[in-house]
This record gives sequence, C-alpha cells and structure tokens, in this order.
Amino acid sequence: MTQDVTDVAALQAKQERLQALQMQLMNGFNLTPFNQHIGARIVSVTETEVRAEIAMQPCLVGNVFKQILHGGVIATLLDNVGGVAAMTAAYARLKGEPREEKMRRMGQLGTIDMRIDYLRPGRGEQFTAIGRVVRVGSKICATQMELRNEQDVLIATGNAVFHF
Repeated sequence: MTQDVTDVAALQAKQERLQALQMQLMNGFNLTPFNQHIGARIVSVTETEVRAEIAMQPCLVGNVFKQILHGGVIATLLDNVGGVAAMTAAYARLKGEPREEKMRRMGQLGTIDMRIDYLRPGRGEQFTAIGRVVRVGSKICATQMELRNEQDVLIATGNAVFHF
C-alpha cells in the first residue's frame, strides 16, 4: 500500500513539473513582443503537439484586393509552433542532463531549415497553427506544421529542422 501512495505522489509531481514547463513555454511565446504585435498566442502545448492561434487583422493582410493573410505571417506562425514543439521534444530528450545544460541547449535552439507549402489563399477570420515533432535526435529535431482556418480548411503546411 505504501508503494502505491509513493507511485501516485511521484506521478503527480511529474505531472505538475510538466504543467509548469508547458506554462513557461506558453508564456515565453505569448510574451514575445513580435508575437504580441501580430496577435499570435499559444493555446495548448502537449508532449506531441503545439497549437497557436491568430485572428485576422487589417495589418496582417498580404493582398489588399483579396484580403488574405500575408505569407510571411503564415511562415512566422509555422516556424514558431515548430520551434516550440522542437523545444518540448528536445527538453524531454535531454532527460538526465543537468538543468544548466538543458537551459544552455534550449537557449541555442534555432531553425536550420524550413519549407512552407502555401496550398490555398489565407482566407478566414481565425487561424490555427499546429506543430508536431517527427523525430528528435541528439542535436536536431524535425517537425511538421500546418495552418488551418476556422472552417478547418488547410491553408499551408511546413517542415522544419531545428538545432538544439
């Protein structure tokens, strides 16, 4: 019986640490001045997926005649959710390393390659960017991303590799 209580307490502590890390990632993203400027915010972080949202605004229009989302905004969102997904996976990959080493490695995380495929014009009022990890190695992490509008229409996809 004592072992069960210990196991439950250890699991609860692990979940609390994970939630604290997820909140740090969300706050770090959401408080970044550029993300605030364009109105992007992370709405969820899990071990397998990151989701960010942005509402259409006049300053985000890339084609004034068609009133569609600027391609640079799309690329920014996909790069950001891919990066946060990579950071989550990289942190988990470094389990057992000293905290200082984990923080040093997280501090150097950066995009080393990214490809965006613009599949449809960015029409919509609300957009969701989703990032998922494909593979995490000892120094790089591969991700896949997508952007959808409020009607779940796929606007763009992306692939990115991050160094950490």
